Amino acid sequence: MNEQNRNRLGQNESLLKFIYPVAIMGCVQILVQLFAGQLLFFYKGYNYSSGSYDDFMNGYQTSLASDKFTLLVSVVSTFILVIVFLLWYRKEIIHAANVSLRNKIKIIGQLNWKIIPGVILISLGVGVFATYISYFVALVKPDLLSGYVDIVSVISSGESGIMNAILLIYFVVLSPVCQELVFRGLTLGFAERRMNFMAANLMQAILCGVFTMNVTQMIYYFLFGLILGYVYYRTENIIIPIICNMLFSVTRFVFYDVSIIGSSLVAFYLIFFMAMAGAYLGVVLVKKSKKIKTNDNA
Repeated sequence: MNEQNRNRLGQNESLLKFIYPVAIMGCVQILVQLFAGQLLFFYKGYNYSSGSYDDFMNGYQTSLASDKFTLLVSVVSTFILVIVFLLWYRKEIIHAANVSLRNKIKIIGQLNWKIIPGVILISLGVGVFATYISYFVALVKPDLLSGYVDIVSVISSGESGIMNAILLIYFVVLSPVCQELVFRGLTLGFAERRMNFMAANLMQAILCGVFTMNVTQMIYYFLFGLILGYVYYRTENIIIPIICNMLFSVTRFVFYDVSIIGSSLVAFYLIFFMAMAGAYLGVVLVKKSKKIKTNDNA
């Protein structure tokens, strides 16, 4: 979408419209959690055979606070949100720009080859950086990790194969798609109608980081959000940052613990600096690629 069309659409919209997708995402997650909590209460009550009321409530509270319940709620709410935001993105961004979905797909074939290694290097670099940040925070201030649900530890805790498959699909597919539709697709898209790209990208990256509600994740999701916003700006296609986010998730899953490096201090810091250099090189490659311009009359 060109700048003239963005300004035209922005004149009829609220200045704070770019916050709406994040607010809706938060509301849906809360509603799903409340509904799931009620279902869990009735399920526990129906199957409870003996013991005091206090025992029942203690068991219910334990299940309610478990990582498994939290992740299942996240899976359901994210699935709902992907459908809602996909329809919203199609209406507000694709149709509003008078660009057909066919032309959006064709754009992928027009991308410069430098985008491919750029996206891979960014995803790997930031993924490793995220693991190191979590490690350093755990050493210095472990209480900052309280409330953080480590999906890798849940998957490796002996759950059933079906449960692991669901969590992997959520972690590698559903969550990245939802994040990109919300932050880079809608939030950045709405913000760009009322401000320049740099300001709009900064706003969506801040919201992306803050929404995690965890200091550790805030750091790397803010940085990753800035980079993905730039990737979206250069490619004009939401599919590219989605792929980048998926690769990031795969990296986080494979490289989930710095202990897999071993005890070598040299290897520890070498991998860290190589990851940072790779992410920087990835951004340079994306920057050097030709910016795609959509045909707003398609």
